[in-house]
Amino acid sequence: MSFSPHPSGYIRHWLVTPVSESPYEGPPLPERQLRKFPHVDPEGPAPPERHFGQPGPTGEAWTFYDPGQNIFVEQSGFWHNLSVLNFYAATHLDAQQAGERKATFWSCGVGDLWLNGDLVVRNMGTRYMYPDPVEVALDLQEGTNVLQTRVQALGIRDSRFLIGLRLHEHADCTVAVPGSAALNGSFHDAISWIDSLRVDPDGQLSAHADPPADAIVSARDGKQTWTDGSQHPFPDNAWQADISVEVEGQFLVRKLERPASRPIAVTMSDSVDGARQAYIEGLAAKTGSGRGGIMNVLARHSLGQRGETDTAIIEDACNWIDDRPDCADFPLSALLRLYNGTTLTEDERARIKRTAVGFRYWHDEPGNDALCFDSENHSLLFHGCQMIAGDLFSDETFTNCDRTSAEQAQIGRERISAWLDRKTEEGFHEFLSSTYIPLTVGALLNVVDYARDDAMSSKAAALIDRLYTLIAEHAFDGVTVGPQGRVYRNVLTPDASGTQAMLAYTTPHAVEAWNDWISFLGASDGYTPPSDLESTMSAPVSKTYSEASVEISIEKTADYQLTSLQIPASWQKPKSEVDPPYDAKSLIPGRQGYQQHIWHATLGRDCHVFVNHPGATFDLSGSRPGFWYGNGHLPRTIQKGPIVAQIFDTPEDHPIPFTHAHWPSDVFGKSEIRDHWAFGRKGSGCIALWCSQPLMLMTEVLTDRELRAEGRCVAWMCLCGSGELSAFVEKCVSNKPTFDKGSKTLRSGSIILEF
Repeated sequence: MSFSPHPSGYIRHWLVTPVSESPYEGPPLPERQLRKFPHVDPEGPAPPERHFGQPGPTGEAWTFYDPGQNIFVEQSGFWHNLSVLNFYAATHLDAQQAGERKATFWSCGVGDLWLNGDLVVRNMGTRYMYPDPVEVALDLQEGTNVLQTRVQALGIRDSRFLIGLRLHEHADCTVAVPGSAALNGSFHDAISWIDSLRVDPDGQLSAHADPPADAIVSARDGKQTWTDGSQHPFPDNAWQADISVEVEGQFLVRKLERPASRPIAVTMSDSVDGARQAYIEGLAAKTGSGRGGIMNVLARHSLGQRGETDTAIIEDACNWIDDRPDCADFPLSALLRLYNGTTLTEDERARIKRTAVGFRYWHDEPGNDALCFDSENHSLLFHGCQMIAGDLFSDETFTNCDRTSAEQAQIGRERISAWLDRKTEEGFHEFLSSTYIPLTVGALLNVVDYARDDAMSSKAAALIDRLYTLIAEHAFDGVTVGPQGRVYRNVLTPDASGTQAMLAYTTPHAVEAWNDWISFLGASDGYTPPSDLESTMSAPVSKTYSEASVEISIEKTADYQLTSLQIPASWQKPKSEVDPPYDAKSLIPGRQGYQQHIWHATLGRDCHVFVNHPGATFDLSGSRPGFWYGNGHLPRTIQKGPIVAQIFDTPEDHPIPFTHAHWPSDVFGKSEIRDHWAFGRKGSGCIALWCSQPLMLMTEVLTDRELRAEGRCVAWMCLCGSGELSAFVEKCVSNKPTFDKGSKTLRSGSIILEF
């Protein structure tokens, strides 16, 4: 039994070794240079061939790589500490005829490819986030060919780590992992069954046949065994489930979600004071541990309470910070706020002090670590910690940089002042970020409460007010949504986001959502959120405004909300007829994207529509940008009132040749999908999507929520309105949208958009 290559030619079935990790012991370098990681093992011969279960080159056993929907062999992840990484992969490629085959070898990291023991190529794939392709010629022999790869990289925070091999011609090729025919047959049958899994409209898990072995269906409330039959109930009271099958001691897993079954929380209280009190009491009751548990300790202490594990949590957090991993500034900012209070024991205060005076607060201090200093939230958190620690420990010399406490406090204060001036003038680069705005607010609250400067505190408080007003303006049906400077997969569940938690703490008209950073709001004596947020949330909005380097449009009525980034912004003028096409360093059509969420339409707290070009090849990738969040390449985008129009032009050197829409088909009151169009109605609001390519309803993880459009040069439109769906459909179709690929021009009614 063997496997076929992916229809696009990718070889997806391999044996792999676990990722080997060792501490980075090279010289301290700027992150840009560290990401390049030139310190790799020299080129050499292929490792000895071994079969499934036998020891690999790193000493760990070879295991089967479960590709799911991935075209790559991917081991991406997040490394808080600098780590030297490598892993190997091996498979057999069977060719019916000998001859040279053109192929593309991808890697994120330095990738080696061996064919029948000979090194074919070393790919210096050292771009951050983006796989690098190299064209190769594979001289295949008739019959079995041994393919082996290795990839090496430096793990530094979010690090994409993968290899991929695509054959341009593969009709006569099959793949079998090194091992017996029976082994390949067992894995083949299990993968075929798992790939066939679906969730039927009646809520049943469905497959093409009986499971090849007992399958385990796992959900939040427990596990069930699926022994026989092609159907099995989706677990009760669950909206996520993992279905796994054991083969040769290894579990292959499929994750499925039916988001319409996910309960949407209600409001927390019928009064502002009640909402805030309930929120902090809820955070205080949580039994978090380690660095994350510090936020719950802060909530408890702000209520004058202590928990039995608080001392241990403080000790664990200090130990973690002392190693200087990425995000060490998060718990340190909470520890220093705790230190300013009166609830700590003397031993706890001494432990925090020891950590604070030995910490590294910026690039200019000695260190060789993965600390991220430069993002918007991190930078202010570091500056605030530097200032507060310098003020608190006035008789200390800070051991890492040999500065006095007064010097540290002054440097931190100056950096905070410059940061506040920049944001006051230009706005936020992590605009509307559902993940990072609560962190930025926590950092600003430390300035409000501990700046020892009224003007500085007032400026910080004004910025928090502005952030609150913006997320309230972008709220619809009690949930805040919108384009974002940095986003993660939680873009799919905005009712549970961090910015939603800010509203839930502040007003009872917001849907309940939980975020530990709200403990800073509860612990602050110097800041009170704006009192008019409830009216701001419900008021109609029609405007375009600038935020840092972007331009944001929003159209909000009682029936719908549509909001987007204008790419390019109106002030970005074409420079000339030659590259680069625009004279501003901002979001430029056709350039690589990152974690920007470009537009968002909503008809209700559970009804959200948007389009992106995936930056990853499958939903559960650990890469940034991901499958649903961010964009591999940026489209030309414009909004005119209730209409957003986009043109994507994805280059050939990007591995993802499609775009897709999140389309919640299961929550509309009425909906239909026809060729290039999708229409939906919820409440009194209507929405339509049009694409220049035919739309295909897909299920990978999300059940029937992906509308995929194949093609690299593609146009999309979103139209919002109200009333009866039939009349809305007729009005949309009458615009007769067309897209000319040659000129990359979209025309629809009064809209003319050129890439």
